[in-house]
Amino acid sequence: MLLHLFILGGVNGELDGISFEASPDEVVQVSLQAATPEQPAASAIVRPKKPAASAVVPAPVPVAAAPVPPTASEAPAQTQTIADSTSGMPEVLAAEPANNVEPETTPATEAEAAPLFNQVSMPQSVDLRYDVTASKDGRKIEGHGSINWQTDGQLYSISGEAGVLFFTVLNYKSSGRINSSGLAPDLYVEKRFRKSETNTHFQRAKNSISFSASTASYPIKGSEQDRASVIWQIAALGKGNSAVFQPGLAFEIFIAGTRAGAMWRVYVNQLETIPVDGRPTEAWHLSLMPAEPSFDMQFELWLAPQKDWVPVKLHYADHNDGYLEMLLTKMEKH
Repeated sequence: MLLHLFILGGVNGELDGISFEASPDEVVQVSLQAATPEQPAASAIVRPKKPAASAVVPAPVPVAAAPVPPTASEAPAQTQTIADSTSGMPEVLAAEPANNVEPETTPATEAEAAPLFNQVSMPQSVDLRYDVTASKDGRKIEGHGSINWQTDGQLYSISGEAGVLFFTVLNYKSSGRINSSGLAPDLYVEKRFRKSETNTHFQRAKNSISFSASTASYPIKGSEQDRASVIWQIAALGKGNSAVFQPGLAFEIFIAGTRAGAMWRVYVNQLETIPVDGRPTEAWHLSLMPAEPSFDMQFELWLAPQKDWVPVKLHYADHNDGYLEMLLTKMEKH
């Protein structure tokens, strides 16, 4: 599925190499299996209202949060408390001071700030099936998608593929470990239509993220994600800190792609009702976009607490009015 990263970049971007015989209004039935997007584009979807803030609060010493009663779907065995160091957690976006007056920052003020997330709780292993609708150059495509998430509480793996007509346009896999900060990827592999396979390496012994497709490298600071793992990292943060998810919440996560990495900003919009297999389901609507101005894709994500925080809907859009949308139709827990 997307997960490429956040997927339209992995699916719609690859449709350029495929010719369509259908007219613009004709619907083509295909078989699609989802992946992650390159990075969400900000122009195709109305950007959510950003909290008046842009400054980042330095990571403080964690403060114990009030316990949240677990739901039936939350597996206590896979809940981990965040360690004393918060360097591996997403950075909280602080509210901008009134009248644009810069507040005085003192060591005491920084120490008093509580961390945004105090624990992570992994969703259970699951196979997800989706109905998929995509548009490229005015042509509409319909198909089916799937995401496979596996974890034993210590290791994880995510895999998926996207197919159009007789072409497999995207294969991807993310694998790694789970620690006190959440998912810790080791390797992300991506194979696109008519392109060579790429590997993104999280070399923890060398404290470095490197890419087979470029010479770029980044230091590992603790919570960096790849295009596939980021959705499940956000789900684990939401499941472990459900009381924190409120409209207006914003935080940032570093995402490594196939050639480079960047900070992405996550906005929590509101709870919305999404039809899942004909039944109304409440889900948190989140928007993800590059933290810096960019022509990259924008990614919309809906996570359902009552369904173990799995993604029940995903929407990827690019700056050329192309999009890919996935709506959950079936889930099978392992």
